[in-house]
Amino acid sequence: MMHELNQSALLPNSDINVADAISKYTKHDLSDLKNSELMDRVDSKFLLPVDTLSHILASCNNFYSVLTIDDVNLFQYNNIYFDTANLDFYRSHHNRKLNRYKVRHRNYADVGSSFLEVKFKNNKGRTIKTRCASDDKPSAALISNAHFLDSNGIEQSNSLIASQSCNYQRISLANDAQHERLTLDLNVNFINQLNNSNFENSYILSNFYIAELKQEKLNRQSPFYRLIREMAIRSKGFSKYCMGVSLTNNKHIKTNRFKANLMRLERGA
Repeated sequence: MMHELNQSALLPNSDINVADAISKYTKHDLSDLKNSELMDRVDSKFLLPVDTLSHILASCNNFYSVLTIDDVNLFQYNNIYFDTANLDFYRSHHNRKLNRYKVRHRNYADVGSSFLEVKFKNNKGRTIKTRCASDDKPSAALISNAHFLDSNGIEQSNSLIASQSCNYQRISLANDAQHERLTLDLNVNFINQLNNSNFENSYILSNFYIAELKQEKLNRQSPFYRLIREMAIRSKGFSKYCMGVSLTNNKHIKTNRFKANLMRLERGA
């Protein structure tokens, strides 16, 4: 079901008027974009304090349009990530292994569609995403789409279990001329799905949001890249899956690679 921007629920630690800022944008829907999916791309990710959001939205207005469906431009994303019992996908990322995978079930709550997705990070730094529509519940989707998983590099899908849920509200911006998309993920909530009482249960990014710039090829002359450079902010590796695992399992697994981001979250700035 579609919903309105709820300012207090969206950013409880901020007085930013997100709805007002977004209302100034040109609107687009998925059919307006030539390359809306960007399933083969280069990603640049930024962990940003919520007090930068107002400036980011105001500064991007002349360069990006906002995805709008039935007058709604904030969308609820519900994700279930799968991994082995040994968290092999997480460990591959932590250990900087190239040609690595992640598997997730994504539900677009507002439009009522769900997909099983495989994300592959190749040895050239590109992210290649493949997906198939799935009406099944997340764990059942692994079984009913075993052939899809196998054909996309996941050879033993029967060994996968739900390891984490990651839910957030997303604003999706696009610059079609430069073939790039900019997503802003707000109120990110990680929930441990491993059912181990020794683990922490959940973590909410209450003081931060995540910006992801998705491009056909890396272009630091992008309007958003120029803006971020003016703000003296650098791109930091931030995998939502890996950070969620680190934040809710950090007493039980190695987290050295993500220490800088973990310390920043602990400081709250």
